[in-house]
Amino acid sequence: MPIFDARDIVSWQGGDNSSDTVIGGVHFNLSALEHWNYTLYSNGTMSNGSSGWCLLTFPPYEPQYVFPNGSFINMTSCYSPVKPIGTRAYIGIALAAVYGVALMFTLLNLAKHGRMFLPVEKRFRPVGRRWQWYWMIAMSATGFISLIVNIDVDRYYLPQIPIVITAFFWMLLNLCTMACVWEAVRHWGSWMERQYIDPDPFALAMDDRRAKFEFWVPLFFYLFWWLDFFLVVPRNWGNIELQRTPEQTRTVAAAGATDGRFKGGACSTSE
Repeated sequence: MPIFDARDIVSWQGGDNSSDTVIGGVHFNLSALEHWNYTLYSNGTMSNGSSGWCLLTFPPYEPQYVFPNGSFINMTSCYSPVKPIGTRAYIGIALAAVYGVALMFTLLNLAKHGRMFLPVEKRFRPVGRRWQWYWMIAMSATGFISLIVNIDVDRYYLPQIPIVITAFFWMLLNLCTMACVWEAVRHWGSWMERQYIDPDPFALAMDDRRAKFEFWVPLFFYLFWWLDFFLVVPRNWGNIELQRTPEQTRTVAAAGATDGRFKGGACSTSE
């Protein structure tokens, strides 16, 4: 639940009597609100902390009645997309369309360039030239998901799951992009090598220093790639959504997004 400073707490507005209060122009039973530990905040929300209830208190989202058990009629959760679509959302829609088109063309290219017309050779396996397209598919899919969910990041009154999903798939997008670029460069080198091999199969040896270099370099790349993956991805992503006050953003969200694991992942990919 949100963390607020004491100065953000708003006193109950007086109503018709000592057990009545007015919130958003609607009268509520103050005794029921206090019994269930509800607190009114200056950002237009009301919450009872650890019990999990947080609702909006400004028109047209204010509740209409509180029951003795602490529940409400016509309540709107703090974690609802009540704000209009903004610049971030429009940019996200445009880029999501681009990634969707890229995904479609990637599938077509995989079917075209990954097809075998000649017998498989031990030296040049078909999966070697397909990996770049596999990573492009993953890159386009993760980018598309991140940008679609990105639409609701600014629409939620208090940050919640959209910003977490957007950040999570954005990190996967970075990893997939690096692997895609690596496989594209590796495939280009393999294609250049084949220009020498096809006219003369013995032009380049398979056990010399060059061949050993080609064998070990991909292993080192994927070693650091998986190191980055396990440092960044399997973690608690929930702290990113805790940006409901400036202090919470600074002490929880920013600290979680710049901790040692993220920095270690950045160092591993820079290698």
